[in-house]
Amino acid sequence: MSGADGLRVAVIGGGPGGARCALRLAEGGCAVSLFEPRSHFEKACGGGIPARGIERYPYLLDGRLPGKEIRDCLLVSPSGREARFPLADPLFVFSRADLHTFMLDRAVAAGARWVRARVQSFHRQGSGREPRTEAHPDDSRGRWWVRTLAPRDPAAHASEAQGDTHGPFDFLVAADGAAGSARRKLLGGESRENVSQGIGYYLPQISEDFITLKFYAGLHGYLWVFPRPDHSSAGICATLGALPASDLRRLMDRFLCARYPEGILRRSEGYAALIPGALTDGRGARVQGNGWAIVGDAGRFVDPLTREGIYYAMESADLLADALLRRKPELYSESWARRFAPDLSRAAAHAGRFFDAPFVERLVLLGSRSPAIARVLSDLIAGRQPYRTLRRRLLLAAPLVGVHLVTGALSRRLGSPARGSRSSDR
Repeated sequence: MSGADGLRVAVIGGGPGGARCALRLAEGGCAVSLFEPRSHFEKACGGGIPARGIERYPYLLDGRLPGKEIRDCLLVSPSGREARFPLADPLFVFSRADLHTFMLDRAVAAGARWVRARVQSFHRQGSGREPRTEAHPDDSRGRWWVRTLAPRDPAAHASEAQGDTHGPFDFLVAADGAAGSARRKLLGGESRENVSQGIGYYLPQISEDFITLKFYAGLHGYLWVFPRPDHSSAGICATLGALPASDLRRLMDRFLCARYPEGILRRSEGYAALIPGALTDGRGARVQGNGWAIVGDAGRFVDPLTREGIYYAMESADLLADALLRRKPELYSESWARRFAPDLSRAAAHAGRFFDAPFVERLVLLGSRSPAIARVLSDLIAGRQPYRTLRRRLLLAAPLVGVHLVTGALSRRLGSPARGSRSSDR
């Protein structure tokens, strides 16, 4: 047996990370079973993919996947000050339901076997519970078995429900999100300070040409409105337990009711979910073990400031697939630690300062007056601004605000508008 031919892999979870991993492994010759009970399912998030994600995965611009190209951002400070600025690189926003269906279909087309059932449990061989099969009668210890829930007969007693057992598998991938059962079984529970709660609405027939990010004093998080092709995803997130969910909802409802048509919330579908917080020490993170690994939200691979996770889910899937296809799974955690962990860990360690109300007020003020500061913010949203140089770049751009203000004052006195000037009332 050479390369990855014949490697049997179970992927639990069919979101962007799981579907991407299944696709790559199937293309590489692995026998992949992708466990995901749903074919079209939403998720509590904006659905935005930054420019670097589109460049890395250009197939996301396939005409069969409806999306919206966004070229403006509106920031709203805790005091209500606003700054609207152009995005140098567009942000593409998708319905998560459409994105999931699209990526699942691609994984199946690549040769992955889609098991449309919910995983009940999984275990390693040697527990005494696994069956023998004619195809693999003498498997050694260490193989995985996955048990799924069977369709339930409403009239049957709970103890009568019988599921199917799938396997054996050589490797198991947990891609079932921050609150996934596979993730919990492999890594255990998560502390509250490492998880955010997100609540929100899908606003029907609201699809603006800009994204909105609203900040609040004392809130380690923000409110967002991300327009999709035929609706918008609006939500608010904060560290789990920092505020009661009812208080978060009041903040969001007040903001939405003030900006959108009367009665919009009565016509909107609500949602709630857990959002992973980024690791403060990514180099020491445990993202794999003997015969298993974790990708995407399940591994807390998210941007600690923007909470963007789709790009990181797909990148982590690629890194794991590369390692497995080389038959060197240990390279996965090493690759992640080398490529992404330092920058994200740095951002997570200083996230409290970023969400500090005085800092946000100054940032929005400068963003409304300085194209240089606005460009830094644009690059941050696009994923092109590393966190290790963010502070330095902001400091270097700050003196240009004074130059811009003087230029604007002179232009107004001469009766012509300043080039590149913007009103903070937009």
